[in-house]
Amino acid sequence: MLIAKPLANEKIIMAHNINFMDEAGLYVSFSVKLLSRLGAVLINGFQSVIDIDTKMKTDHYRARGLDHARAGRAIHAIPLLEHVLMQRPHDFEAGLQLGVCMIKIGRQQEGIRLLEEANREDAANPNTVKVLGLAYAQAGEHERALPLLATALTSFPESFILLYRMGVCHDHQCRPADAVNCFERALGHRPRATKVMRALGYALEKLGERDRALTYFKQADEIESGGASE
Repeated sequence: MLIAKPLANEKIIMAHNINFMDEAGLYVSFSVKLLSRLGAVLINGFQSVIDIDTKMKTDHYRARGLDHARAGRAIHAIPLLEHVLMQRPHDFEAGLQLGVCMIKIGRQQEGIRLLEEANREDAANPNTVKVLGLAYAQAGEHERALPLLATALTSFPESFILLYRMGVCHDHQCRPADAVNCFERALGHRPRATKVMRALGYALEKLGERDRALTYFKQADEIESGGASE
C-alpha cells in the first residue's frame, strides 16, 4: 500500500495530533489485556510486553481510526490510520479510508495516490471504483473520472452523487446532452436539489434550449427563497 511517509519531525507532530480519548482508550485496553496475560509475559520475558504493546496499539488505532473515518471525523482519523499503515503497509481498508479522509481535508494528491493503490489491489471492488471516480471528479480530472463513475453506476444505479458528478464531468468535457441525461436522472432521486437544477439549466442553455433552462433556474430560485433546497 502506497503511503505518504512522514518526515522524522512529522512523526512527533502526528503523535501529538492523536485524539486524547483515543490514546486513553488504548492504555485502558492495554492494561486489561496485559494483566490477563501476565503469567505468559513473565515466562516469555520483557520482549513479549513490547510485542503485545505494538500489536495492541496498531489494532486499537485501526479500530478507532476506521470509526472516525466512517463517521466523517477525518482530522481525528488521519493520524491513527497513518500509524496503522506504517506498521501494516498492505492494510487495504485503512489505506482506502485514509485516502478518503485526506481528500476531505484538501490533501487531494496524497488521497488520490492511496485510492489508486487500493483500486490496483482490488479493481473489482465497486466501492473502491466509486470512491476513486468521485475523487478524480472532485479534483477536476473529469476524463479519468468518467469511466470509473460509469462502472460504479452499474453497481449503484440509484446513486445521486454518482449521477450528479457524472453530469458535471460530461459538462466539463463539452458533452451537454450526456450531462442533461445525468442531471435529469439525479433530479429523479432528489427533486429539490437546486444545485442540480442550476447545472441542468446551464447544460440546456448549451444545447440552445433556453426556455427549458429558464424553467429550472426559476424552480431553483423559488425553492431557495423558501429555504427548502437539498
